[in-house]
Amino acid sequence: MRLLARSLTGTTVAFLAAGAAALAQSDCTHDTLTIDGTPLAVSFCVSGPAARVTVTETFVRGAQQLTRPLAIDVVEGASVTRAVDDVPLGEFGTDKQLHLTIAYRNGRAVLEHALLLPGALVLK
Repeated sequence: MRLLARSLTGTTVAFLAAGAAALAQSDCTHDTLTIDGTPLAVSFCVSGPAARVTVTETFVRGAQQLTRPLAIDVVEGASVTRAVDDVPLGEFGTDKQLHLTIAYRNGRAVLEHALLLPGALVLK
């Protein structure tokens, strides 16, 4: 009987943890940009209080990954708050950088615009 109770408890804890992880991922958006012919996966995950959120930006190309925080002061009463971020891509072996516009609305951060610098090549 104890073994059954432990098993059910372990299963319940695992189920709740998986649900919490899935819920945490619901605040993330994903996109793919192509830089020099190679795809770069990007994600933006939101956390923090409603007045000042932190967007965790993650950039992945192959086995390489770059993660950075971006703080956004949310404008009270506005339908959307935008932030601009310049992301150096040295981690990926290039001297280029991304110039991003991130839009925050309804608890989610979305990549609105992306330019590759130098050259101001529009990626999105």
